Amino acid sequence: MTSTTNGTSVLVGIFADVRVQLTRYVYCPFFILGNIGNILNILVFSRESLRTSICSIYFLIMSIANFVSINIGLLTRILSTLDIPDPSRNVAWYCKGRAYISGLSLTIGRYFLCLITIDRVLMTSIHVTIRQLSSFKIAKWFIPIFCLSWAIFYIHTLIGYENNSSGTNCIRQAGFYSTFTTVCTISIDAIIPIIIMTIFTLLMMKHIRALRLRREKNIIVPVKQITTVGSHMRTTTINAISNQDGRSQESNIHSIERQREKQLTRLSFVQVLIYIIFNLPNAVYVVYMLIVTNEKKTADRSAIESFVSLFASILTYIYCTLNFYIYTLSSATYRAKTKQILRQCFNRRHLRIFPSQN
Repeated sequence: MTSTTNGTSVLVGIFADVRVQLTRYVYCPFFILGNIGNILNILVFSRESLRTSICSIYFLIMSIANFVSINIGLLTRILSTLDIPDPSRNVAWYCKGRAYISGLSLTIGRYFLCLITIDRVLMTSIHVTIRQLSSFKIAKWFIPIFCLSWAIFYIHTLIGYENNSSGTNCIRQAGFYSTFTTVCTISIDAIIPIIIMTIFTLLMMKHIRALRLRREKNIIVPVKQITTVGSHMRTTTINAISNQDGRSQESNIHSIERQREKQLTRLSFVQVLIYIIFNLPNAVYVVYMLIVTNEKKTADRSAIESFVSLFASILTYIYCTLNFYIYTLSSATYRAKTKQILRQCFNRRHLRIFPSQN
């Protein structure tokens, strides 16, 4: 049995110290790196050369949402752990506003990632009518309606969150509202996005294989003509030789496309896997808390649950800091674009410091 001092569990002090150390050496670095990464994401995807793709628009909106999430949701949790006054604990409008903005931005970030996986499926389809669904004409009305729908849905946080009677915490109301938010966390935050991303990633892989087979079939057809049409063999062979350079160029294009397909597949799988790792624990913990709500708890158990609750919720915000680094590690194209932007920024700064003299 854990010893106690003045009626307080030793675990309370241990976990309090662990939280402080995690904040200093894990959460704070992630917060800084996340801001840098999301700013670079916004710079990359807002470039005119990339705004020709619907996917890039989705990436841009997701990066903005993630930037808001870590500066509203993660920052206040870091400050409270370091004993810096958190206004959400005793200021009602800030408590409600933080719950609304952090919940909305997290959800928009999640579901724009889902839209990205859906758009990849549309773009890789062999059917023209399906590919046409990925268009700016549709996105112009879909994106505002999509964001507005979530903004209206999260109005419930403005009603359901409040400061506790002692004015020391910002909490959700007990009873029905607590159950409602638990169901939302399990379904909207975890199960639905994971199902959408998994299904559409598998569909994208199926489409990519179909495209590859179609290209290979188009390359093989002329060869079959050479071997089967005997009376025209001489003419066909000459045409094949005269088109050798063109076929070589086409082969290079297909090789580049295969590399891009591999990058896209790898990026999609990494995104789904990391999303599950960083978002599922919070949903599991919420289910656990719903089951044990009415149980009597010892001081040790309460200390453990408090620590796990904070850690699981912060994991969802840490996920928002990782996207830039996922793209950088998984995509050569993205690395090249980022290097180009950094080089341009450095050159502009260099010209301001050392202006050319005529």
